[in-house]
Amino acid sequence: MLITKIERCRRERSRYDVYIDEKPALRISDTLLVKWGIFAGMELDEKTFEKFTAAEKRESAYQQALNFVSYRPRSSREVLDKLAGKRFDRDVAVQVVDLLKDQHYLNDVEFARMFVRDRLKGKPMGRSLLRKKLMEKGISFQLSDRVLKEYVTDEDEEAAAKALLARKLRASATRFSKMDSLTRQRRLTEYLLQRGFSFEIASKTARSLNR
Repeated sequence: MLITKIERCRRERSRYDVYIDEKPALRISDTLLVKWGIFAGMELDEKTFEKFTAAEKRESAYQQALNFVSYRPRSSREVLDKLAGKRFDRDVAVQVVDLLKDQHYLNDVEFARMFVRDRLKGKPMGRSLLRKKLMEKGISFQLSDRVLKEYVTDEDEEAAAKALLARKLRASATRFSKMDSLTRQRRLTEYLLQRGFSFEIASKTARSLNR
């Protein structure tokens, strides 16, 4: 196989189309072009061509993953899912995730901590819902539990439940005022349970604010 032409892509200025025997055969980044010393007139055997192709797939996956994590912190699972959606092979995606971890672009412990801190600052929720949302992001039960113990005490959870319920009562004051005490107690408790609070905290908080 003979490389007959190398041409810069019009839309992707950092990438080049490599022509083999006058036909476009490979689109490669300028980084790999220099790294591998590819030039017009270069002879390639099948093994070398496959090596170039595999390297380009990894580089393309890496660049897309790097762009994905640049907007906000991501979990490893999110990056794997993103690359799967872009139709990269699983082994390529795993290699890229491992590289991003080595380069400190990915850290599931720090991601979990940030996730919990941000949720606690926003609309409060209980530990069980926080754990569920962390696990949906690919964070293990063990790591989720560890981070929640760091950031959410029983006192924190009770305070969050009170703040959330007080906000709910203000927003729906007219509707709740028309309910009898027992119905209001049940609805308030159910609301906190849906937000991931334990039954003990939900019922206790609902009783304290059901006046």
